[in-house]
Order: sequence, then structure tokens, then C-alpha cells
Amino acid sequence: MTALTRPATVASLLVVTGLLLHPAVRSEAWLPERGAVLAAVLLLTAIALVLRAVATPARLAATLLAAGAVLVVGALGVDGLRGHQGTLSLVPGQSRTHFEERDPEGRSLGLRPLGFPIGLERSMPGAALALILPGETETVVLTPDHAVSAGGFRFSRPRVVPTGAVARLRVGISGDGEDVTVDVAPGRPTRAGDLTIALEDYFPDFALDDQRQPFSRSREPRNPGALLAVESPRGPFRVFVLRSMPGVHRVEALDRSFALRAIEPEVSAEIAVHREPLAAVALVGTLLA
Repeated sequence: MTALTRPATVASLLVVTGLLLHPAVRSEAWLPERGAVLAAVLLLTAIALVLRAVATPARLAATLLAAGAVLVVGALGVDGLRGHQGTLSLVPGQSRTHFEERDPEGRSLGLRPLGFPIGLERSMPGAALALILPGETETVVLTPDHAVSAGGFRFSRPRVVPTGAVARLRVGISGDGEDVTVDVAPGRPTRAGDLTIALEDYFPDFALDDQRQPFSRSREPRNPGALLAVESPRGPFRVFVLRSMPGVHRVEALDRSFALRAIEPEVSAEIAVHREPLAAVALVGTLLA
């Protein structure tokens, strides 16, 4: 036990802890049981500090440091057993009451209930999200630099990714003495004079394969195109529009040209979820130490 209380031993344990925790050191690549090793090192460090405090009871600093270390290690241990972490995925207008839980190595553990609904009203510039939380009369903004808490859970690190679908198309119609712009959303046909326009298919990154069949190279809206179903007094028509080629999609029977002027891609928000029941105790221990 005497060797464990030596300053060199304590310093070595703290250095190992720092290496295991530092984000620049990918210890999990060469240390599969990183979590178990880190827990053992932290426990040994706390024991060493307690023994040093017992050996020198007159030193207040050693006692406070030992007490802080015990609180931190104990709180981290309880949070490791009773805490949860994972990812919550939402699209604008969607609400969920569960998230996908993951272990410290990133493996999925299945769905974990939140115990309350959380909704996404809309995404905002800079990967910010306007969330609908229980008990809040207004939306709460979550940003990459500002986490929010609700129901004992902490929500942080939002990330917005395209789903490959589209929330809204802005289609221009010109000819027959008019030039109008209408919004077309999936499942919601739009009227434009004597025309009814509906979205039949959408390609966020349009391309043609070897058989000259359309497909999308990615989910990113790099070269968006859409197939529209147009109903008119002269019959139904199928019109393809491509944003990179505005104004060239003309239907002679209707004497009108169609153009894809803008798109609003559908996005999915991924939010990191954490539940750490004794995080406040760990903070107190850190302040003491």
C-alpha cells in the first residue's frame, strides 16, 4: 500500500488516465477493453489519494483532493451503470418518445424510452434545431455549442443530414401569356390555373445508368430533378424538370414550359442523448479536487 501512495505512482496513474481520456489518443484502437482499464485506473487513483489523505490527516488539501476523487469516481461509476447514451433521429414535424441507445463502443443496444415526447419543428442555419419540449410554451433552440436538458436527459451535438427525399419543390410555369411559380409537396397536388401538378418521383442527384434509366448518385441535392404528373383539360402529361436546365422542359400540347427553380430538401436531424444521474455529484467532486 505504501508504494501506491508515492507521488510518482499517483502522477503515473493520472498520466495514464489523461492518455485514456484524451480525444487525440485513439486508445480503443489498440486497447479493446479501454472502458474496464479506465475504470480500474480511476479506482486505483482514488484509493491512492484516500490513503495519502489518511497518512497525512493534518493536510487539508490532501483530504479535499481525496474526497473530490472519491466523489468523481463514484459518480462516474454509478452513471456508467445507470446512465444511458445514444442517438435521437427526427425529421421536421416529427415527434418521438424513444431514442436508440448505444454502448460506450458505439454498438446499438436497441430503443430506450425517454418517458416524454420530443419534437422537431424545423432545422435552422448552422445545424441548429428548433425543438418542442414538454412544459415549454415556445420552441427551444439546440445548437452545436449549446445543449438543452429535459426529463433528466441532455440533448447535444445536433447534426443535419439529407434523407434523399424532398420537402418542397418550387416549379415555374411559363407560356400562354403567363409566368407563375407554384410550390409542390409530396402527396399534395397543387393547382396552377387549369393545371393540377403533383410530384411523381424525385432524384436529388440525377443521373442516367447504362440502360438510360434515371437514378440518384447520392442523397445530396447536387443535381436535383423531378418527374411531375400534370393533369389538364387536354389530358394527363408527365413532365421531367431538372434544376440545372431551367426553362427547356416544354410541353407543346399545353404550350407551356416547366422549370425547377428551387428545392427544399427533406433533412433528418441526429441528436446525441445522454442521461447521467450523478453528473452534478461529479462536478462537485471536480471542484473539491
